[in-house]
Formats: sequence, C-alpha cells, structure tokens
Amino acid sequence: MIGNCMMSSSSSSHQTLLQRIQALDKSHLAPSYAALVLFHPTPSSRYAVVGHAQKSFINSTLLQVKSENGQPIFVMEESSNKLIGTGNEILRLVVDIEYERNKSDSDMYNHDKLFHQRTKAFEYATQHLLQNGADTYPVYPLLDSTDPTNDDKAILAHVNRSIAAYLGNNSVGVHLNCYVTLNNEIIGVWLGKRAPTKSHHPNYWDTTVAGGQPHNLTLYENIVKEAHEEAGVPAEWLRNDASNNAFSDNTHDPLTMLTAKEDGSCLKRSFYYSFDLEVPDTWQPTAVDGEVSEFKLYSTEELHDELRFGECLRPAMRAVLLDFMIRHGIFRENKGEDDCSELSRVMRTDRISLW
Repeated sequence: MIGNCMMSSSSSSHQTLLQRIQALDKSHLAPSYAALVLFHPTPSSRYAVVGHAQKSFINSTLLQVKSENGQPIFVMEESSNKLIGTGNEILRLVVDIEYERNKSDSDMYNHDKLFHQRTKAFEYATQHLLQNGADTYPVYPLLDSTDPTNDDKAILAHVNRSIAAYLGNNSVGVHLNCYVTLNNEIIGVWLGKRAPTKSHHPNYWDTTVAGGQPHNLTLYENIVKEAHEEAGVPAEWLRNDASNNAFSDNTHDPLTMLTAKEDGSCLKRSFYYSFDLEVPDTWQPTAVDGEVSEFKLYSTEELHDELRFGECLRPAMRAVLLDFMIRHGIFRENKGEDDCSELSRVMRTDRISLW
C-alpha cells in the first residue's frame, strides 16, 4: 500500500512502464476534432491554428454561443488549406472573419484591435459555458517548439482558464519537486494530495507543488507564488542564482504530451515545466490555500512501485515524476524492459496537425 492507495489489480498493472506512459498520449482522438483558426498574417501564412475543439462539442455548444446582440461567436468554415484539401471544416471566430472581410490590402494588421475583440468573444463563451473568476490564459499559435508565451506579439487573445481546454489551447503547468537527501543521495520526494473539491482528479497525488500558468507571470514568478500558496515554501529557498545549489530550473526541457479527459473531450497539448528543490529533512510542507489536502514524503522505492503499478498519482504526474527520477539518476530500470532514452522521447511529443 502506497500513501493510503492500493496497487492496481486491473490490466493496467500488467503494462510495462513504457506502455503506461504511452497511454497518456491521446493523439488517436484527433479525427474527432476540428482546428480553431485565427487570422494572423505572417510572412509564411495568413492564419494560425491556436487550438482545436471536439466536433460534437462544437455542434452542441460552441455554435450556440451568442453575443449580447444575439450574433453568433463561432462559425464552421470549409478549410482552404491546400495541404489537407478542402474537405475538412475549421472553427473560426466571427470577429476574425468580419475583420478580414472589411480589411483592404493597404490596411495594416491591427493586432491590438483584434486581440480585444477576440478576448471579448471568448468571454461570451465563458459566460455561456461556465462562471467567471478564474485566471486567464494566453491564446497563441500552436508551434512545434516550446511554449512561446514570452513573446507578447504572439499572444492573439486571452481566454478564461476554465474553458481553455475545451478550445484545445495549449495547457502550461509548473511543478516543483521538493526532495530530501541523506549522504548526498535522494531518499524521498514530497507529494501533495489534491483536495476533494478540485474539479478534476480530486484526491489524486501531485508533485509537491503544481499549478497552471497564467498570462501575466513568468514561469519562475509563478512557481514562487504557487510554492508559497500551496505548500508554504519560503521564497528565499527558490532564489534563482548560482549560489543556491539546492534549487534547479529545468524549464529548458519541458515535457509535452497530448492529453484529454477520460471521455475524450479537451484534447490539448500539455506542457509540464519542472523545478527541483532540495529541502531540509526537518521541514514539512504546509497546505496554505486549500488546494492540497495533505502531504506525504514518498521514498524512492515507493515512487518506483507507484510509477509501475499504482493508481494514486494524477496520471500525467507519472511522467513528471519519472522525468525527475531520470534527471537525478535515481530511476531503476528493469533489464530488458526499460530504456530511459525511449521513455524520455515518448514524454516529449509534437502537436497534432489538423490544418
């Protein structure tokens, strides 16, 4: 028994670790999705794919969203992308179509005007679907490289965090792994149990600190904030300079996976950015904001068992913690079954291409 969780007796317990990690990838769902395309003229293209939505959700919900004047917010159009032909439909914003229709060839592309119009359009979608109040996430072109949110010019709109996943916008998360050493060897990692009030995966175990990435903070600023709010980690421990050997920033090499909910909705490319912190063996994290119900120090042996056979972790955290163990040289391969280079590769996938 690990952290009050039993090992799985289902078929998943007979999978290899590689198969468990591969099962996190949901790219096979792509045919049931349509690309969300915005007008964004660049030297190489007039448009940018910023997300994708499930076709059934588009028809049942998104096409029903109206502005305060009763005008539709979204429409479906036949694709004009010659690379995939004209048979595929794409999802577009009405404000984009109207702007493009009324724009003359001599007019400059008014990024700011469209930015505010799109953000307002996404607010109508939020009001139709959910409640206001959550953080806002950036909407930007889906690229094959890592997250481009540091370039403000690439951000085409803001969208409420609660509906970003339904639109297939990239999901960006930050993670802090607090670990304990003995004689310079890692002997345990603190995990946090998600509160029962969480909207998804309540009561599953996360890294010590886990949070979404809002548009108005850098990755580092966000992990400092989240670490204090979720676990009471002192900000000075996260000082990001050469003299602080206990803290390491690994955001240059994020995990990138195509994830979705169990029902097949909310397919998106998820980025997982990790920071590591060696903490004193006398310290214990403290739940501050109610996002975490409890913390436990897991031994490396328990983590190995959980990664291979357990069902306690939020599924994506299998990859985040496996990457931590590989990075620190504490992952123990099963001879003839595990290959660290292959495991690392399947945790870093390209985006889906729907248009």
